Amino acid sequence: MKGIKKLNGILVVDKPKGLTSTQTLEEVKRLLRVKKAGHGGTLDQIATGVLPLFLNSATKVAQIFLEGDKVYEGEFILGFSTVTYDITGEKVSEKTPPDLSMEELQKMANQFVGELDQAPPPYSAAKFKGRPLYKYARDGLLITKEPKKVKIYEFKILEKEGEKVRFRLHCSKGTYVRSIVNEFGVRIGCGAALSELRRIQKSIFTLKESITLEKLKEIIENNPQEIENLLIPVERALEFLPKITISEEFSQKVRTGRQLYTTAFLSFIKFQKVKISPDEKWVRLVTTRGKLVAIIENPLRNPSKPYISYFRVFKD
Repeated sequence: MKGIKKLNGILVVDKPKGLTSTQTLEEVKRLLRVKKAGHGGTLDQIATGVLPLFLNSATKVAQIFLEGDKVYEGEFILGFSTVTYDITGEKVSEKTPPDLSMEELQKMANQFVGELDQAPPPYSAAKFKGRPLYKYARDGLLITKEPKKVKIYEFKILEKEGEKVRFRLHCSKGTYVRSIVNEFGVRIGCGAALSELRRIQKSIFTLKESITLEKLKEIIENNPQEIENLLIPVERALEFLPKITISEEFSQKVRTGRQLYTTAFLSFIKFQKVKISPDEKWVRLVTTRGKLVAIIENPLRNPSKPYISYFRVFKD
């Protein structure tokens, strides 16, 4: 890594099976000699696929991408259920599955589309009193947390071969695919356990821009100057957010964190004819030269609020 300056940006890794998201992050930090980094959404050890890693200053915007939707492809097996809701756990029930057609399976899957109340599985990284649920479960204590609202946009049955069923799932943040599969098995009456899972998209990031750990190691060894070309700059990653253009003079006020009237930004939106939905959570502030200055909370969400709320300010 000699000659590589401090790395800032987003690296999309194709997480390998068998490693946790945190283990994958720590390996990348070691390889790139990065001290500050975070990942954009936990994947179970059994899962592979898109894992965005935010390096150094890019950690400022990680929360925005954690809010994004997820798309998976995977496989589950009918006929049994386990304590972990996937094939890594001990079986808790077993029953011969009914002979269901693709159409019947899809009809069942369609029942999950929409808004659901879902609690984290007992074996998960969700925390109770600061401790992951899976640690309580390993000690024999199964903790049930309050369910949260999640959205399933698509649950498509792709293929059926014997007791194995392949699927695609598009869902909101906070959705546990294992729980969907387990409930699917409950409703059929024979049980089901997740056997494979691959995340093909997280927020705006896809497999097309991802890199495996093996390939990353190869580049570091043979062509380390190419590392920076793998990183997605924060400014480019945030282009999907609506933007308000401000002058260079006004940007200095923003960069110093000065309180600014909400009415001023509502005027900017109207004058610049910016298409912003009240459902949008954040808005970019960009100079006339295209430089990212700040991310603010969308003023349309609370137009009666006297001052805007800063989410992140970029001083350079």
